[in-house]
Amino acid sequence: MNCNKIEERLIDFIDHNLDQETHQKTEEHLKDCKSCSSALHELQIVFEAMSSDPKELPNKSLQTNFEKALANEKELLANSSVISIGKKTNTSWKTAIQIAATIALVLSGYFFGKFQNNEFFSKEIAVLKKEKTQMKEVMTISLIENESASKRLQAVNYAEEFEKPGNDILKALINKMNYDDHINVRLAAAEALAKFSDSEMVRKALIHAMDLEKDPSMQIELIQILVSIEEKRAVPSMEKLLQEEETPDYVKDQVKIGLPNLI
Repeated sequence: MNCNKIEERLIDFIDHNLDQETHQKTEEHLKDCKSCSSALHELQIVFEAMSSDPKELPNKSLQTNFEKALANEKELLANSSVISIGKKTNTSWKTAIQIAATIALVLSGYFFGKFQNNEFFSKEIAVLKKEKTQMKEVMTISLIENESASKRLQAVNYAEEFEKPGNDILKALINKMNYDDHINVRLAAAEALAKFSDSEMVRKALIHAMDLEKDPSMQIELIQILVSIEEKRAVPSMEKLLQEEETPDYVKDQVKIGLPNLI
């Protein structure tokens, strides 16, 4: 089993989604391969940073070193902030993981120890948290274009965790909702977008998807979402579904149930 295949399976390995035989072979490879073990460690650090927020404040003696580290990470982020939402290569995925892991390591060091809170460090903490959120977005966008449907699905789930996602995240989700070749990813993307329906971009995208969508399961999902967010501009699109002969009866029934709530 070569390193490329191992790296493609690391997320599933962490989440215990591999079958027993593949999991065992992966585990054996990791024991002997320093490169793959390092990639696994970096990925675990990133996921831990994404799922938990540090609570402790640093020792005052770390101020000087932290300022230098923060400046370096800002420069790294600036150089890697523009990432295409097209097909990603393994290299771009690994780059995002490595940068995110570095951010996570700085976070761990920065929040080690305690010191008396003051205005300067409060501002620095706010900056660092913003950098962490941006890094989460970079990583999520990278993973959302992975060749594996299961990883794209995981990335969509990560995207749902953002309270106020940036436009790049929303555009990536809209792209998955409309064009992903796996129906479960498309459904999950639509469900995730429903949580961000306060965005006009999202509302327009959901209406547009209703006009274009031909898959019955996606049509039903979109109908339910648009009714739940009370998007009255979707009425013409739903009425069009009722008029089209190719629309399945069970989809029309869903429209008839939801349409009165919008009129």
